[in-house]
Amino acid sequence: MPTPICPTCGHALADSSLPCPQCGKQPAIHAAPAARSRLVPWLIGLPVGAFALLMLIGSLLSTPEGNEQWVAREAIKVCNKEVARAPEDRKRADLTLQDCADLETAFRAQYGIDP
Repeated sequence: MPTPICPTCGHALADSSLPCPQCGKQPAIHAAPAARSRLVPWLIGLPVGAFALLMLIGSLLSTPEGNEQWVAREAIKVCNKEVARAPEDRKRADLTLQDCADLETAFRAQYGIDP
């Protein structure tokens, strides 16, 4: 362990808990703790809080009818993509362009808007 040195006069001390024999100053026993940066909690907490707030707002604005419309729109998209594939690549060979048109017509009739 290195020999403690008086911070005031620079004299070598035999014991860091005793006053300096040359200048009489009592050396500090403990150094002041380093100030913790408050930036890190903010950098982590702010995005997490914003994400939680957006999730809460999204769940409050979501309605069962809105979810049903989304599912119906996705069904129409899948139908159109499937019909656009080559016949040998289709997963459902029985789907026709008329089936997709029927889905769109049912959507308009149920919700009063275009899909």
